[in-house]
Amino acid sequence: IIDFISKYQLNIMLGLSCVCGTIAVFVMITKTLSKSRRRALLLLELSSMCLLCFDRLAYMYSGNPTTVGYVMVRLTNFMVFTMTLLVSLALNLYITDLFHVEIGMEKEPLRLKLVNYLCFVGIALIIVSQFTGLYYYFDEANRYHRGQFFIVCYVFPVLVSLIQLSVIIQYQKAMKNRLIALSLILFIVVPLVASLIQIKAYGLSLTNMSIVGVAVYVYIVALFDINAKMDRAKELELQYLQEERRSMQRLFDQTAMAFVNAVDLRDVYTKGHSGRVAMYARELAELSGKDEKECSEVYYAGLLHDIGKISIPDRVLKNDGRMSKEEYEIWKTRSVIGDEILSGIEEYPFLRDGAHYVHERYDGSGYPEGLKGEDIPEIARIVAVADYYDALTSKKSYRDAYPQMFVREAFVKGSGTLFDPKYAGIMLDLIDSDKAYTMREESTEETDNLEDTYSFKEYRSTVSKGIPVERTITKIRFRCEYDPNSETGFSGPSLILFDSFDGKVHENAKTIEAFRYLEFAEVWFDGHTVCTRAKNVKSFVTDKDNADLDKTTVEFKMTIGRYEDHIKISMDSERAGGDVIIALPDSSKYSYVGLTGEYCTIRDIEVSTTETKMKEEDIPRISPKESFINRRMGDLPNLQVDRFRSATTRGIMVVDGMRMSFYARTLPTATFVWHCPYIVLFTSRDKMVFGEDYREHVLIKLNGECECPNENVKNEMKVITGESFTNWDDWKEANMKGQECDVIFEKRKTIVLITAQIGVVVIDNKTTLENDADEVYVALTGDCCAITTIRIK
Repeated sequence: IIDFISKYQLNIMLGLSCVCGTIAVFVMITKTLSKSRRRALLLLELSSMCLLCFDRLAYMYSGNPTTVGYVMVRLTNFMVFTMTLLVSLALNLYITDLFHVEIGMEKEPLRLKLVNYLCFVGIALIIVSQFTGLYYYFDEANRYHRGQFFIVCYVFPVLVSLIQLSVIIQYQKAMKNRLIALSLILFIVVPLVASLIQIKAYGLSLTNMSIVGVAVYVYIVALFDINAKMDRAKELELQYLQEERRSMQRLFDQTAMAFVNAVDLRDVYTKGHSGRVAMYARELAELSGKDEKECSEVYYAGLLHDIGKISIPDRVLKNDGRMSKEEYEIWKTRSVIGDEILSGIEEYPFLRDGAHYVHERYDGSGYPEGLKGEDIPEIARIVAVADYYDALTSKKSYRDAYPQMFVREAFVKGSGTLFDPKYAGIMLDLIDSDKAYTMREESTEETDNLEDTYSFKEYRSTVSKGIPVERTITKIRFRCEYDPNSETGFSGPSLILFDSFDGKVHENAKTIEAFRYLEFAEVWFDGHTVCTRAKNVKSFVTDKDNADLDKTTVEFKMTIGRYEDHIKISMDSERAGGDVIIALPDSSKYSYVGLTGEYCTIRDIEVSTTETKMKEEDIPRISPKESFINRRMGDLPNLQVDRFRSATTRGIMVVDGMRMSFYARTLPTATFVWHCPYIVLFTSRDKMVFGEDYREHVLIKLNGECECPNENVKNEMKVITGESFTNWDDWKEANMKGQECDVIFEKRKTIVLITAQIGVVVIDNKTTLENDADEVYVALTGDCCAITTIRIK
């Protein structure tokens, strides 16, 4: 290495001096450094550059006997010795500035002031040496020679460096940037080590070159420090801007909620409505694939969509009955008023769209402008779906929240007419995934779970929540406390057998209609019965001999189960025991038992479900089974589907050009649009639905819905309603009477095309399978319907 440096020393010096000069230019033009630090670094880099430049010239003119050589050799050597101390002085200024800025010292340590004095004294001795030869002298050939006291010239730089090193070591922990502290230590230590080497390696300028090298390093470290501080400043600025944005967002949120609360205060039944609409609308937007910004816009549009209500008179806003024509016209102005209120928020024009167009309808039947289809702003189409959903699932002054199935049907029927079919479809997916029906207004009423104790005064003054009656046998036991002093002279428990969407007994005409309440029979524990909508009821209950009728607390035990359309209730107590058989209108109805009574208290109620299932022979039939398939049979047996997919035909392999026709009607107890025939596309080894290695590809409901459980299967459906189509209610009515259905199949490797027509509704379905399946099967099933005269060509 020494040989390499000796050979290329002049070139190395030139390169290092150029680097220092370039850095000096950068220091001068930079705006990120303080003036004091810029002065210190500029002096450091310029003195380092001059040090090497003059040192290089000294080597070049050494031994030059000319007059120029005489002058240059003396000038350059003087400048080399002087620049060495000037570099130390510049470093001292840099350290002083760091201590003021990084550590926050008001006054620098006295040792740093001592360094300044030592540098000036050292420079003065160098001047003296020019005339006395104290440090060095020149011969006749202008060659440099060390003087008698040459070693003294090293004392000042070394002493200065040691003092600076002691200060840096003492305060390095207080310095924020440890890398800067390290660069200062290297700036001092490296030249010292180089000086020791240079004493032995005469003729090399190792000390000066090392000084310049570490001077470059000091600038690089300073540059990194500047960049780090700039990054930190930018980060702080970004944090500040983000906090400002969050603050503005909070202000906007609070302002929006203030508007919403102002509306909520006017009508207790609208409280929380806007917040729920905003939440549902955001979820619809997210599931449709919109980004965070778009979802946020939808949320706030939903939050403020009803702001126009603030100007609606109380007589209209709080109207519990049907509005007059005049009141309805006033009611409709809330859309325009909401637009006017929000028009001042120019930064968020989408808010106006939500308020102004939320009551437009996809078929053009809405207001205020009667827009149709995609002419309605998309944000309003989303909020409209969310708004309608919350309106149905919230309690009003004149009704409770609608049951989930009723809400679902509203969106099935409203898809493509009232609502954008895309977002109505997403809402249907949300409804189907909400098995527990939690996506609705939180109830402030007491829990409707079965309680431990019920007290009754007049007959049916209270009725428990219904206990489901299934094929699996349920056991019920409780203790009854009779009231011997009842006003009517009768005291005792009884049962109500019924069906409703919410599993509760209803007395109000509106809730009876909304929840499709149907009461089958009333049963007392002494065997007395009342048949309401059941086909038949028979009691086989008898009194027990020697019963203690004066005993006021009696234990009751029951077992309840059903098979198809018959229910058996086995009752036992200390007073009576036996069975009651009830024949339901048909097998499609669900059924519940509600506990009630008259002037008595029942307590310690226990309900348990066994694993035992009711068999046909367990219940004597008291009424013939209702059949709706007494028609001519075709290529497959006729099919009665009492409940969702409770029966299915065998599978038929799909071949290109195959045609399937059948006659279908819904059962008298059918309620919803989707109570109709279904087509199942599947594969299995035994050609049976749910058979061996069963894989279901798609379930097509002939009302235009489909379920595709296989993620690897792609399904596309298009529903076409003919010109004679009026509405889904009329279509349901036609299904009740019965309609011919026609289905055509096309098979093209992995693609199965199905065209199905039932009445005036045509369904075009395209199913793309995950791979080429040679054997794909189709079967018929449904919900609450009868399928007869099935023909296959």
